[in-house]
Amino acid sequence: MAIAASAAGVGALVVVEGPPGAGKTALLNAARERGAAAGVRVLHARGGELEREFSFGVARQLFEPALLEASPSERAQLLDGAAAAAEALVGGSVPPPAVDVAPAAAEALVGGSAPPPAVDVAPSTDAAFLALHGLYWLTANLAATRPLLIVVDDLQWCDAGSLRWLAYLARRIEDLEVVVVAAVHAGDPDAHAQPLVQAIAAARVLRPAPLQRASVALLARDALGGQADDAFCATCHEASGGNPLLVCELLTALADDGVDPRADQAARVPEIGSQAVVRLVRLRLARLRPAAGTLAAAVAILGDRATVDIAAALAELDAEDATAAATQLGQAGLLRAQSPLSFTHPLERAAVYDAIAPLRREAMHAHAARILVADHAAGQHVAAHLLHAPSRHEPFALDVLQSAARAALQHGAVEAAVAYLRRAALEPLPAIARAELLTELGLAERRVDLASAAAHLAEALELIDGAGQRGRVGLQLARVLFLAGRADEAVRVSQETIAGLDGEQRDLRSRLRADLLAMTMLRPELYPIAEGQLAAVAAVGAGGHGEGVGGQMLLAMTAYHGARRGERRDTCADRAELALRDGRLLDEEASSAFVYACRVLVIADRFAAAGAAYERALKRALERGSITSFALGLAFRAGLAIHRGALADAEADARAALDAARVGGVATALPFSLTYLAVALIEQGELEAAAAVLGRFECETDGFADVPYFQLVRGRLRRAQGDVAASLAATLEAAAGYDGTGQSNPALAAWRSEAALAHLALGERAAALELAAEETRLARAWGAPRALGRSLRVAGLAEGGERGVKLIGEALAVLARSPARLERAKTLVELGSAVRRGGERRQARGLLRRGLDLADACGAKPLAERARGELRAAGARPRRPRLTGVQALTPSEQRVAAMAAGGLTNREIAQQLFVTAKTVEVHLSSAYRKLDIRSRTQLADALTRPAAGDRPGAP
Repeated sequence: MAIAASAAGVGALVVVEGPPGAGKTALLNAARERGAAAGVRVLHARGGELEREFSFGVARQLFEPALLEASPSERAQLLDGAAAAAEALVGGSVPPPAVDVAPAAAEALVGGSAPPPAVDVAPSTDAAFLALHGLYWLTANLAATRPLLIVVDDLQWCDAGSLRWLAYLARRIEDLEVVVVAAVHAGDPDAHAQPLVQAIAAARVLRPAPLQRASVALLARDALGGQADDAFCATCHEASGGNPLLVCELLTALADDGVDPRADQAARVPEIGSQAVVRLVRLRLARLRPAAGTLAAAVAILGDRATVDIAAALAELDAEDATAAATQLGQAGLLRAQSPLSFTHPLERAAVYDAIAPLRREAMHAHAARILVADHAAGQHVAAHLLHAPSRHEPFALDVLQSAARAALQHGAVEAAVAYLRRAALEPLPAIARAELLTELGLAERRVDLASAAAHLAEALELIDGAGQRGRVGLQLARVLFLAGRADEAVRVSQETIAGLDGEQRDLRSRLRADLLAMTMLRPELYPIAEGQLAAVAAVGAGGHGEGVGGQMLLAMTAYHGARRGERRDTCADRAELALRDGRLLDEEASSAFVYACRVLVIADRFAAAGAAYERALKRALERGSITSFALGLAFRAGLAIHRGALADAEADARAALDAARVGGVATALPFSLTYLAVALIEQGELEAAAAVLGRFECETDGFADVPYFQLVRGRLRRAQGDVAASLAATLEAAAGYDGTGQSNPALAAWRSEAALAHLALGERAAALELAAEETRLARAWGAPRALGRSLRVAGLAEGGERGVKLIGEALAVLARSPARLERAKTLVELGSAVRRGGERRQARGLLRRGLDLADACGAKPLAERARGELRAAGARPRRPRLTGVQALTPSEQRVAAMAAGGLTNREIAQQLFVTAKTVEVHLSSAYRKLDIRSRTQLADALTRPAAGDRPGAP
């Protein structure tokens, strides 16, 4: 079935789940044989208990042989494009020295002078995402030449990085000629349960049924004699549960004991069967020379792929004795008769390993580490044994564990790095070295365990002297505390850290203050602290905080604060552009400040400048493989697209941001992705989908949210659903949040016009007039056309009559200077409706037709339907919705077509959008049909052909 699916170009992930010995490995072997016979490329790997901390260990097993066997030209093709990021992981060559990422950060924080990263993003974030993306494209490139079958045994012992890659692949496998078949032990406790659950969640799960009673009877009579009676065979079935391996081991043990297969001997079956595998292994070992048992124990300690010489050294056997012992173990069916050495079944390895006394096990792991160090083995192989050995003051332990952690972080294997560093922390260290190690550990833990990260950074802080060194660790500790939802503690640490800095730490002070503003500016209960920091910043002026990244972060934050309060628009926007001037805020380390600066540009109607900044940020993110910058950039570009009235683009960006945020665990991007997606869906009339998105908001965001904006969007949804009272309640709740943090600018917090519309729907005109007038006053003071046009439109609706028509007409004139197409479409429809009600049907038809065309161009279906209804009331016959042309394209089709028109190939588009090349091909084919074109060269013209009502200069 799997092979047929692959051959048909339909990818799939199949997981065979069952207890140990349930025949899963036999099914996998059968799949491999069938795949090879069918001409399918087959890659095979097996997880191992000892090796689950190895960075992408299973992925290496899969891909290294294929790359090593490839010719230079084939290798270049396989590693083309985004797949190049996988070469360091699975390239089959000696990896480059580990990049000193986290350790360099730790040195700068504790003992150096270089400033630390400006925003709390784990050093492994980029590497982890690059690894997933690179491995996916390596898989796709392998499958491009012929169908690919990937077989993974013992998935429960697979390392976390490889599991995440499988989960990433599973979400994108449908269009690839790739089938993954994996086996997992049901109910096996696993250190990486969450990645394992994520990998299996997208799979088709097969659970082999146990052998039936008749099948067990056939096997029993074959093994014990044809006269085995039915009652005895039934007892064998019951004792083994029909598990194929246990059945075979039980019958072997019964035969070895000479048990007569009669009913009166059936009582012995459970006694023998309860420990059949363990008992059989011990019986086999007892029949062999002592050296065989010693070597078996060494192989059990070393894990699969143990070489004979290393196993001999651990067993303290000479080469001749070790070879003879290995031969005997192979003849006894315990080891595979090949090099490297491995047990024939994990249960047999477990039986030997469990038989070793705990203290001896620890000593053997420590001895194995010493042997591997002397043999110049890879650091992760040595570190794996140190994890199972107590601290014995080994002189090499600290260096090995830290080096292994650095290599793991370089490859994005955060869990492995944390395990190594936690073990390293058990070694005896002087205070300064311990502070450095704890800082390194805390930085690594941020992606997997915020509570532990905070505890270790706090302990490091206590061990450090020196204002600058304490300041750098305090900066990181505050960020971790804030991400962990411990805002009060984060604020306290930030304040104490700022107070402890000396006058020379200007850039660090600016970073801390910018962070503190980000923590407190949007929370009413913490807003007084933000006001205090802003006063301190104003007292010395922007120049007093230096020209470094810290100064730019503060510039961005003060620009945003001024914009929220409705201060001079040009001053705020100029300050934001100055913060963005040299691109340093586009780096992920300063992503939050970058976002605040861009939001100022958006609400100031400097859409072109904001769009260019987002494009630069996304390009930089793709170059670096930064999932955090990518997710945040897409999320806020979705907000810009909504302001521009490009709802298809907004939906596409928001969905891509959500996917990226979930893949990379970017919690800060989730609330904005969800709220902007909800707005795009509301405007497109997808109210049920929008409600589902807002429902996920409260489940996924964990407090990392601009809560007033969420309430405002929920109010808009309720009004669109017809529940006006609930809409007003949600909007007033948003108003309280905005007021509590000093936000009065309607370009950012348009709650008054939203509440006015709800009051109007409830027949409360006086309240609507008051709110609309207040918002119009504030919008005039700010001066951005989009915000003022919206306020005037709502004020005109509240006013009604000739005065109302005049206000809506003023709104349309204001919006002629703005690229905010959706707001202009709404104003055209409202003005046309008001004019129609005044009896000017001819003038109304002209306005409504332009509004309809613009609404269709924006993808605003409810607005377009309203325009059609008004046109019919004005005596016109409105055209039907377009089934062809740009307006007929789906969000994904628009995005892919625009990228293709810009000169990108299908593969380049797929790599940037994190989809398959086949998906791009399908979207382009559909776009060609709807645009009535036949080639890529016609795309640019077809996409830029202006829609009616959206020509330059149209009112």
